[in-house]
Amino acid sequence: MMLLFYSVGIRLYHFAACVAALFSAKAKLFCDGRKGVFEKLLKEVEQNHSPHIWFHCSSFGEYEQGRPVLHKLKASYPDHRIVLTFFSPSGYAQGVKDAAADCVLYLPSDSVAHARKWISLLNPSLAVFVKYDFWFHYMNELSSKKIPFVYVSAIFRSNQFFFKSWAQSFLSILRKASAFYVQNHSSAELLKQHGIHRVVVTGDTRFDRVVQLPGTPFSDAVIENFSEGDEPVIVAGSTWPQDHKLLAEYINKNPSAKIILIPHEVSESSISSFTSLCNKKSILYSQADHLHQPQASVLIIDRIGMLSKIYRYATWCYIGGGFGKGIHNILEGAVYGKSVVFGPHYHKFAEAVRLIQLGGAFAVSDAAQLQTVFNKFIATKEFTERAGAVSKNFVSENAGATDAVMKQLQHLIS
Repeated sequence: MMLLFYSVGIRLYHFAACVAALFSAKAKLFCDGRKGVFEKLLKEVEQNHSPHIWFHCSSFGEYEQGRPVLHKLKASYPDHRIVLTFFSPSGYAQGVKDAAADCVLYLPSDSVAHARKWISLLNPSLAVFVKYDFWFHYMNELSSKKIPFVYVSAIFRSNQFFFKSWAQSFLSILRKASAFYVQNHSSAELLKQHGIHRVVVTGDTRFDRVVQLPGTPFSDAVIENFSEGDEPVIVAGSTWPQDHKLLAEYINKNPSAKIILIPHEVSESSISSFTSLCNKKSILYSQADHLHQPQASVLIIDRIGMLSKIYRYATWCYIGGGFGKGIHNILEGAVYGKSVVFGPHYHKFAEAVRLIQLGGAFAVSDAAQLQTVFNKFIATKEFTERAGAVSKNFVSENAGATDAVMKQLQHLIS
């Protein structure tokens, strides 16, 4: 019965998305991207008779997380073709650029019919899901066809719905997975308490992704010109309107500081949610001239795909999302040896909890706390440098999950 409700919910979600597509560019991409997807998959299979590995990510964050495994799979199994799928447009937009993927598609909505058709056409030798994108009809079909499927960098909490008494049908499908490669021991113990024993603690592959960033060449004349001088430079990444309120209040009171703002959504409404509150001069990256850049306190990056590289210019970093559903990737700032600051909704993220305990990260609940933490960074250089060193060491010490995952996968790939 619960699976029936699940199926109806999936149908309603996709219907709502297609209605929203009339007004939303993002929703339009979501719906249009799925048109003709089975024909595209059939073409891939008919033109290439090599065995396939199916690699699925929900969105851009999961893609970045799974990318080290994706690339290792391609390097280790060059005779296999990799079909990379996404749920959301943000992931697809980046995935199509990845040379490690031989075919990049949107995943059709999760229904019994779609799952049967997809698995019948693709017939992968292995399916890899990143983190926790659980599509139960696809999982059921993979199991029925005896195709191994695994979850990489998975993390579990006791309040997730499939651990509830009414969701046993979903839990029974989770038990069909070939393996869960989880981030921490608490996830492993939780799964074992619920009868799932094919679990290996491998760590979080995001560390392997971000540890490569400092060695990746990058320079930008506009950003470098803006960052010149003795003023502290705060790189605020993946920010939302709730974050903008705090940051605008800070810069209004502290004109000597500079902010490089990278909104999570590069839209006019998102940018105006900051500029309407900020009394200091701000400039858009797209309109800046590195030779004749006007004096400004804020540089707003209105271009996608630069964030992880820009953190290197920071004196310290602010990570957005902590006043909403949850913080974004703090590791991209930490890997450069920068202390990181974020809002109060961070407890679901083990790396944030641990980095706070170590003294490399700081959570704030309001503008006053933000001011206090930022003032301490300015007043005590040694404190700022020590916190940054803690952050950098934390990332390097936790790298290696990709090799651990690959060691396990070699037993499943045919």
